[in-house]
Order: sequence, then C-alpha cells, then structure tokens
Amino acid sequence: MKGQIKSTSPAMQKAGTIAKYVVLSIWSIITLFPVVWVFMTAFKDNGQIFVNPFALPNPAVPSNLTEVFKAVNFGNTFLNSLIFSASTVVIILVITSMSGYYCAKLTRGMKMYSFLILGMMMPAQTILIPIFTTYVKVGMNNTRIGLILMYVGMNIAFGTFILTGFMKGVPDAVIESGVIDGASSLRAFFSLVIPMAKPGLATVGTFVFLNTWNDFLVAFIMATDVKLQTLNLACYQLRGVYSSDYGLLSAGCVVLMTPAIIIFIVFQEQVIKGLTAGAVKG
Repeated sequence: MKGQIKSTSPAMQKAGTIAKYVVLSIWSIITLFPVVWVFMTAFKDNGQIFVNPFALPNPAVPSNLTEVFKAVNFGNTFLNSLIFSASTVVIILVITSMSGYYCAKLTRGMKMYSFLILGMMMPAQTILIPIFTTYVKVGMNNTRIGLILMYVGMNIAFGTFILTGFMKGVPDAVIESGVIDGASSLRAFFSLVIPMAKPGLATVGTFVFLNTWNDFLVAFIMATDVKLQTLNLACYQLRGVYSSDYGLLSAGCVVLMTPAIIIFIVFQEQVIKGLTAGAVKG
C-alpha cells in the first residue's frame, strides 16, 4: 500500500544489533587499552618497557608502587588535590544550582544565561597570564583560596549550562504548591527543587571534581610553593632531565587515576541520568 511504512525484517534488526555491539566493543577496547597499558607498565622496569612495551610484566616490579608514594610526597600532595577538588565542587554546586534555577524559572530573558555560556567559549588558557599578574598584585598567588577561586571561575559556566537545562524540567506546579503552603522562595528551592535536581547536581559535581583533580596547567602556573603542590604536579616532576624511570612514572599515573576512576564509577548512574535528563528537558 502506498505510504505504508515497511517494518524492518528480523534479519536486518539482528544485523544492526550485531553491528552496534561490534562498534561499541571496538570503541571500548580503544578507550580501555591506554589505561590497561599504564597499569601493566607500572609493574615493569625500564629494561622490560624498552624491550617489549606491550608484554605482561615478567617479572613484576611491585616496588614501583611503594616508591612512588614517597617520591610524590603522597600525604601532602593528595590532601592538596582533595582540598582543591572538594572545595571547588561544594562552591560550584551552591552557585550554579541557584544560577541555573534563576535562568530556568525566575527570568524570562536569556541575557544572564547567554552571558554565562559565553564563558564556555573562552579557553581558560587565554586568560591565565592576566589573572596571574592580578593575583601577584593582590597577593593571592600561592594561596589555597586563590587556586580555589580560579577553579570555581573556570567551572561556573559549565555548571550553569547543565543545571539550567535540568531545572527547566522541574514542574512549576510543585514550586507553586510549596509557596501556596507558606514556604518562602528560598525554602521551596532547598526543600523542593534541590531534591528533584540530585541527578543534575551529581553530574555537575562529578565533572567538576574530575576537571579540578586532573588539572595541571592552572596549578603549574599559580602554585609554585611546594606546600601547595598537587598530586598531578608531583607526578609530572617524576620525570628526569636526561633519563626517566618510566615504570615509576606509570605508577604515579596509576596513583593519580585511581581516585578519579573510583569517583566516576560511584556516580556514573547519576551522571548518566543527569546528562540525559538535561538533554531532554533543556
């Protein structure tokens, strides 16, 4: 019949499913291979790495992992990275939840939203030097608060972008019913909106944590004091001038990657929910 939509045959559906899984499998191998290779290399010495970099460790060199904790001053550098990342996440969640709610529910225009999104179009690397000179003038270089404020400024636009899209999906009727029942706007926001926005908050928090934890350039320029050195900077300094212990370097990468991998695994379900919800509702 003319205009009738032909249904896909079972054979074609099966072929499409097989092709999908083949593509996803290949993509997974490509993505996971560097991570697996770094973990393997962390248990090798330079001789094994140069002779056959892709072979399994034979024999394994577990001393790399014990030595790297001393080499990177793990206690201090890990604490610095954790303080910077956790503080940035908390501040970003407070600010962007309010700015996202304002852009989605409390204003009809898009001026503020557009202004914030413009921040995503400007690479942070282009303004690091002016910010650094300003920090030096006001005495905020080599300070924890200076670094945290820098990280907050770099992530506000991203957080607002994600949460604005998510907040648009919060029903107006829920907010209005809370206000009618006597709740103030602030109380309705914290008691009604925030619980419904947990997936979006988890998404922003996870990405901001990973962005801050993995940062190298900002810490490299802004934190020249050894006491403020992050784990990322400490791992970078494991390299030698004329030669490097690549097994030790790989062990440092393992130490650096492990917390980020754990955080993503723990929050991956909420991140996926937040991204899909924001994409559909925004």
